[in-house]
Amino acid sequence: MVTLNELLLIVNAITCAVIAVTLGTYQRNGAKHKRLAALFAWVLIVACGSVTILIVTGRYSTANVAETAINMALCVAVLSAKGNVMKIVNRSDVMSISKRGARNGK
Repeated sequence: MVTLNELLLIVNAITCAVIAVTLGTYQRNGAKHKRLAALFAWVLIVACGSVTILIVTGRYSTANVAETAINMALCVAVLSAKGNVMKIVNRSDVMSISKRGARNGK
């Protein structure tokens, strides 16, 4: 029988691996290179990759529900942005959505 902690560790490892691979395999396809975005992506790749490695090697033994939820939310954001960090952190997208909502009376 799998305990809740073991289930959280498995979900966390898979989620972090998906984040790291998605960010690591992102292709710019002619988009402008942005150093800050590249640094941010690199930090996320290293952090998420290390969590996966630590869980698989048994050095990371306790998972938290909140941590797993945050990682899952980040994974959804990275997948929806197709690995493009600028789509996640670009404030103009958020501003355009809020302006559209304000115009529609929302």
